[in-house]
Amino acid sequence: MKKLLLSIVLTLAIFNLFAQKNGSITGILADSANHKTTLNYSTISVYKVGDSILSTYKLSDDKGVFKINGLTIGIKYRLVVTAWQYGTYRKEVELTAANSALNLGTLYLSVKANDLSEVVISGERPPVIVRKDTIEFNAESFKTLPSAVVEDLLKKLPGVAIAADGSIQVNGKTVSKILVDGKEFFGGDQQIATKNLPANIIDKVQVVDDKQAKRRDPDLTAAEIPQIINLKLKKAIKKGAFGKLYAGAGLKDLYQAGGLMNFFRDTTQVSILAYGNNINQPGFNPNDVQRIGGFSRSGVNSMMMTSGGYFEFNGINFGGSYNGVQTSSGGGFNFNTLTKKGIKINTQYFFGRSDNLLEKLTNTNQTLGTDRLITNASENTNALILKHNIGGKLDWQIDSLTQLTIEPAIVLSSNNSVSKVSSRNNNANSQLINALDNLNDLNTSNNKYQLRADFSKDFKKAGRAFNIGADISATPNPVINYNRSTSVFYLTPSTSEIDQLRNNTIDNFRSYLYSNYTEPISKKLNFKADVSGNIINNENALSTFYRNPANQLYDIAIPNLSQTVKQAGFKTNTNISLGYKVTKDLYLQPGLVHNYISLNNRFTNTVDINQRYNFIWPTFQLKYKIFRFNYSARFTEPNVSYLQPVADNTNAFYIRNGNPNLLPARMQGLSMNMYKYDPKSLINYNLYGYGNFTKNGIVNAITINNGVQTINPVNKNGIYNFSGGANISKDFKKDKTSLKVGLGFWANFDHSPVIVNNIESDANVFYVGPNGSIRLNLNDKVEINQSYSVNLNRSRYDDSYYTNISYNTHQSTSELIIRYPKKLVFETSYSLTINDQKIAGYNNNIKFWNAALTYLFMKNDRAQLKFSVNDILQSNVRRNIQITGNSVIDTQSNNLGRYGMLTLTYNIQNFGQKVGGRQTFFNF
Repeated sequence: MKKLLLSIVLTLAIFNLFAQKNGSITGILADSANHKTTLNYSTISVYKVGDSILSTYKLSDDKGVFKINGLTIGIKYRLVVTAWQYGTYRKEVELTAANSALNLGTLYLSVKANDLSEVVISGERPPVIVRKDTIEFNAESFKTLPSAVVEDLLKKLPGVAIAADGSIQVNGKTVSKILVDGKEFFGGDQQIATKNLPANIIDKVQVVDDKQAKRRDPDLTAAEIPQIINLKLKKAIKKGAFGKLYAGAGLKDLYQAGGLMNFFRDTTQVSILAYGNNINQPGFNPNDVQRIGGFSRSGVNSMMMTSGGYFEFNGINFGGSYNGVQTSSGGGFNFNTLTKKGIKINTQYFFGRSDNLLEKLTNTNQTLGTDRLITNASENTNALILKHNIGGKLDWQIDSLTQLTIEPAIVLSSNNSVSKVSSRNNNANSQLINALDNLNDLNTSNNKYQLRADFSKDFKKAGRAFNIGADISATPNPVINYNRSTSVFYLTPSTSEIDQLRNNTIDNFRSYLYSNYTEPISKKLNFKADVSGNIINNENALSTFYRNPANQLYDIAIPNLSQTVKQAGFKTNTNISLGYKVTKDLYLQPGLVHNYISLNNRFTNTVDINQRYNFIWPTFQLKYKIFRFNYSARFTEPNVSYLQPVADNTNAFYIRNGNPNLLPARMQGLSMNMYKYDPKSLINYNLYGYGNFTKNGIVNAITINNGVQTINPVNKNGIYNFSGGANISKDFKKDKTSLKVGLGFWANFDHSPVIVNNIESDANVFYVGPNGSIRLNLNDKVEINQSYSVNLNRSRYDDSYYTNISYNTHQSTSELIIRYPKKLVFETSYSLTINDQKIAGYNNNIKFWNAALTYLFMKNDRAQLKFSVNDILQSNVRRNIQITGNSVIDTQSNNLGRYGMLTLTYNIQNFGQKVGGRQTFFNF
């Protein structure tokens, strides 16, 4: 709380700094011919009289109104007003103490008679020109350091926001690609251009709508159309190479090393990377993998990231672990080229290896009327994971209206792990019910063969479009599990042992076909048809064997633990809708969806089950200005693993049964979102919400007997959940100081049945999380980042058999970066997590402190020597708490703990990237 109060005081002080303004000038821009048409998004440039250096500037808002603050009293200024298709307007003004807030009233601009007749004064080149579909920034009007890169330049442009992950928005719209002189630079890879091209070679920055995206989805509103940034260079770039090499070492035989190189010439690019470390870190920063590793060009179809630094792109693990201790290594290449016929070709191969040691403690507290089942388990797991990823992509722009994309991929993955688990169950009276010692030797393969194809065709008639595609995949996943366990029961004294081999192969085949067609009926009315279908062919083959005492081989078959399940069939989804543009801002699209599903579930030891269902349901979409609402419905078939009638007894105290009679679930979903960026006040805000209603959803019915839980999946109705949130942020800028303040709120509500020992109750689980953040940047010399959030967790039950649960989690993160003196960068971060769920023997307050000092040397700071210390307070524990059904599950796991690391990095073709903070090359 002290940290939060300190942050509030700091914020108020900064607000006061930004509030200290001298004078202002306001006015309205209008057409001189009719005096009614206001000129929105025109540029008002301010110069001191007799000086050609730009003092400040402002854009008029959507009503032609402008206000320029922070002007000095007693100084004569020259205003230069530039509006698209209008002549330049000039006016000299002076603010006085008696009239510090000067209102110029309405300024009338005349339409240009002839562009060639206008006299251009080079010293008055406007910083911003807004045309009908283009915003053009004059790069020389926005001063940057000599070592600055394009990203530093973009951050100074009005309406441009760059997120921590490097993604860019202009006036609230997402930037889909970056061009250099109108051509794709590394396939439009944004961060290769923004983080490597020097700012001083840029002449103009142009922002235009992505017209191709509008053709693909005519329903996009103006606020949803993505943007394209085109960098007009003073001098063209034809070829080059850049990348980085690093190596580091620490006590306890810790190390890290890696390299990432990118070579390009005209339209061809080759990326090569390799890494290895034993400090739980990914080999590279996600931004580096995308931009230098070529993923932004080849495409990221799937991405997973965690707060601990672990991340995957397209199923490729680049190392790093939030829990446990990991040694990881990997390498590969990425090749991209553009042929003379305009075909983009990408191929890639990556190999990853990780060796993990996980030590985990879990406390599970279940409420059972007047009794409880309290489980304390300790786990020790060693796992070796190997993964190969082979992929390619062909993107052919056949003509300006036709595009074909083909993406093949192969993933070969194996996981060999040995896990030892010891668990104890107690009741509410602290009596020991039973104890289990379990050993699992698990060998699994997760392989995937996939082919994606997409063909889209626009027509000369505006709004008419056709698209067809397929996504075909096969995932053979064999699992061999050697399982040995000993169970001891104390209330009814007995002992049981298991020594078995489970050979389980799950083969899933999925063929997804889709097409859509849009036909404009009139200027306000259009027809749209979407048709998709899934061909399903899945198999779950399970064979279980006891170990033969005579030969010590697992060759004694167990018929009641062996079964093969085959799930075959198809499902279709047909959606027909009519879109009507009621007004300029309001668009309605009602429709009907027909869902059909046909499944045949076959079993080797039981009767086959056939399922056929269909329904017709309304759909609806509404767009009003920045607000969008959607409602739809669909079928979801149960996973084939749920249908397996044979019990999974690999954990003798948690036996999971299947249910061959499970029905497909019918789901109705709704969503809404609203996003707005106000360029006048530099405010971002968004509001979003989602909801799902499920019929025949899958719920686990639990039976507990003598401390042993048996799980049976069943279909239930009355399942629904809602989630949503809101965020608002505002930027303050004065001279070389910037401040960003953000507030947010999110909430989640789940309603579903809980069934334990045949006692059913509705469970209502709430999660509510307000949060706030402050980011202060003082001339890039000092950065202060502070965030705070609190998660309120509640569960409520209808039946008194279950006990209501409440707990709160507070999390604070503080970060300080000092780039002074010139060649030194100091950075430190401190995070604090507080949980008021009191469990004996568990650490509820977790403090995590890191720090690092970097020395920059050689030309353009190409070399960096960094000394970092991880987990200074030696709180090498990770913790997670969650509510599931009638249980609170508290999990703690080991981590690497405190260590020091000295790392040398050499940047090849480094154009002066900023060192330190979340974008630093190394996470620690």
